[in-house]
Amino acid sequence: MLLQVRIGPGKKKLTESIVKASTLCDIPSNKIHRIPHISLYGGFQADFERVKRVKEIVVSLGRRYSFLPYLIDGFRWIEGKDGRVVYFNIKASEEFKKFRQELADRLIKIVPRTQAYDREENFLFHATLAYKLDSKEFERLWAYVSGEKISSDKFEALSRDQEEYHLRYFYFPLNALRITLLSDQSRTVCEYDFLQKRMLSRGESSNILEWQKTLQLFRAAKGIEDGSVAKQGKGIYVISDLHLNYSNIIEYCARPFAPSDVEEMNKVLIDNWNNMVGNNKVYFLGNLSRRNETEIWQDKLHGDIHLISGNDDAAAENSPEYEILEYERYKFLLVHDPEKLPFSWHHWIIHGHYHNNDMKNYPFINGDKKTINVSPELVNYRPVSLNSLISLKLDSIKRMDTIDSAPVRRTL
Repeated sequence: MLLQVRIGPGKKKLTESIVKASTLCDIPSNKIHRIPHISLYGGFQADFERVKRVKEIVVSLGRRYSFLPYLIDGFRWIEGKDGRVVYFNIKASEEFKKFRQELADRLIKIVPRTQAYDREENFLFHATLAYKLDSKEFERLWAYVSGEKISSDKFEALSRDQEEYHLRYFYFPLNALRITLLSDQSRTVCEYDFLQKRMLSRGESSNILEWQKTLQLFRAAKGIEDGSVAKQGKGIYVISDLHLNYSNIIEYCARPFAPSDVEEMNKVLIDNWNNMVGNNKVYFLGNLSRRNETEIWQDKLHGDIHLISGNDDAAAENSPEYEILEYERYKFLLVHDPEKLPFSWHHWIIHGHYHNNDMKNYPFINGDKKTINVSPELVNYRPVSLNSLISLKLDSIKRMDTIDSAPVRRTL
């Protein structure tokens, strides 16, 4: 049996990366993990009574946590007993580390005959991409995911095209919402849901209605969905890339909604906008909705709205490509894509376009590039005011992943 975290929102992104990498690098299908997951404990053998006790331990520990944050930061490899293993590098939060350690400490007393690494304090959090790789397979795959050049003539073209295709900037914050218990045949036995605070049966774990409950509770816990947010008074607000009524954006950006729940996503985004903005001025930096729906959705949004053209909406026909704002002692260039500046600019840039898909280079705040990414995924799915940005002491920030993360400050 095995305890693991199945990837919830974000699963499609990892799965597509695995399939693309294995296809381009000619890795056999029996050497890749098509269902990304993070193993926590096991495998182990357990009879009915011990399985019952395992479930009780997971439930008792799980009730003390809301969810378990972690970060996928690039790739690493290790030497396995049957060949090399390439994996997504998981940086677990302190809560995640504490949960796993407590879980292992208690389970070892119940099912002591398990894997050696279950007892290690420096547990290797990872999600396997491919395993049992021979030297040539490893060389091709590692070149692709790391950006290092390869020597094989057969894959010379792949090496030349590294800048376009490799995954070396894979950087993605996620959260563990459930813990899955698998049988010896790798079938789901049950899942503990951190948000619902209960163990789900096999049938419930795959039920879309149960996932909707979980995600709604997660949004509330993260402050993403909170109708009580007060209007912030006078000010100027910015946000980009709502992509209203666009269902593919849910999986593309791992938004915390069920893939079929586009109407719920629309409602949350509109409510968040209206609760925050009120009658204030708001600059929207492109890609409001599908091309033939922009005006329909704009009529539902409050505030004095100033549209800046994006790369995928009808507003581009009548909207400027950029705006320059002087606010307090700052100068801001507002533009959709920071890679397409109309001229040289040495002050702060507020932009969208990248969502959470290139957070290595475009997090919420990149102090070195002087960029501020106000894509919804990085600003808790609501507009952010210039006052709140300035209150962060922008010039002292080296990097800040999301609006609710701790900033990394410059050293004096």
